[in-house]
Amino acid sequence: MNRIFRAACATTLLLFMAPGLRAAVAGERPSHSGATAAAAPEQDGASAPQPDETSRFRISGFATLGMVATGSRDVRFIRPSVNHPGGENPDFGPDTVIGVHGDISLGARAALVLQAISRESTLGSFDPRASLAFVSYALTPNVTVRMGRVRVPFFMLSETIDINYANPWIRPPTEVYSLNPFNELDGIDFLVRTGIGGVNIEIHPYYGSSILPIYQGGNSHLSNTRGLNISVTAGSLTLFAGHTESEFALKWSGNDFLALSAALNAVTPNAANILGKLSGNDGFSTFSALGAQWDDGRWLLIGEYTRLDSRRYTHDAHAWEVTVARRFGNFTPYLTLARHTEDKPVSTDMTGIPQIDDALRAFIASRNLSQRSVTLGTRWDFYRNTALKLEFNHARISGESWGSFFARDPMNARMRDRSINTIGVSVDVTF
Repeated sequence: MNRIFRAACATTLLLFMAPGLRAAVAGERPSHSGATAAAAPEQDGASAPQPDETSRFRISGFATLGMVATGSRDVRFIRPSVNHPGGENPDFGPDTVIGVHGDISLGARAALVLQAISRESTLGSFDPRASLAFVSYALTPNVTVRMGRVRVPFFMLSETIDINYANPWIRPPTEVYSLNPFNELDGIDFLVRTGIGGVNIEIHPYYGSSILPIYQGGNSHLSNTRGLNISVTAGSLTLFAGHTESEFALKWSGNDFLALSAALNAVTPNAANILGKLSGNDGFSTFSALGAQWDDGRWLLIGEYTRLDSRRYTHDAHAWEVTVARRFGNFTPYLTLARHTEDKPVSTDMTGIPQIDDALRAFIASRNLSQRSVTLGTRWDFYRNTALKLEFNHARISGESWGSFFARDPMNARMRDRSINTIGVSVDVTF
């Protein structure tokens, strides 16, 4: 209950403050009806904010008060890279967030971008953290370099993952957006923009590293991460393609893994080899994404395909989602179909001891996110820069998987091929 109380109070306070804050913010944005990133605080700083002397500092922000209720008593919904598995039902942890974004001019070409957010972490804390902290410099009118912390650029909608108001759903489909769980990238990138006729092209190479704490203990780490994105926009249509490669470490230190390690060391001389395929510093992964979005003001169509290939420690998998939305004034109903499929499981030996092997399989299955789902929802833009969303999700767990759910009793969980329903409600605001 303390987690719910803190999340609800913080976001409700911001909702009451938002109208006054909007009036004080320089360069207030117009309101929009329906899902669009145009009304969100600028995330990339790539337009090289060039304020005049009266607007050298600009502040904006966003917030969501959201809850999700799971229809099964023995499991809880979880966003694997975002929140800690909670015991509450309904749970405010997966979707509630508050963020403040600042742009500070450092001259005609340079700017400092800072963004702090507070949302439940994988460790269960609501402590604020820096989600953006970089300096941008316009090398030319069409080329910008950024150095510092940026959002991970792995997905088509990476820049607005935290800003729920900018998207039609309560949250981006977990089947796709949990496939690569990292949130921020510390390093350097370039944004190169050009145009051919009525077609706008953005080329986005990047390099850096990222770390993600694991809720059960330990951390996951990307290093020497290098990638390239290309976005093409022509009228209402945007196309996206991206690819990244990275050294990958996954170090478990939670009680479940320590207990499994102790059991394996007690029964087999092959324990080190088995554990070395589940946890270590020698991984390598590639991640690719293809996306398309059509938004003509009435119809909104979104499709994205992603694929992860890993040398060890985690499953190879691919995922896709398709969303169709139609605006009727201030109402935007939408339908989303999504699927996450395991291509190759983590490969490890078994001991031949049924009880130990069952625990080993359960540990591996809990890291498998395979499922398919249907989401039906609607968005109501009932007030300026404020939206209410309601959605129903029906998910079907695939094979030896836990999908987007966490079993309250992991040792006795029956997750295989089961269906789970969730209902979500959120209020999103930008200012």
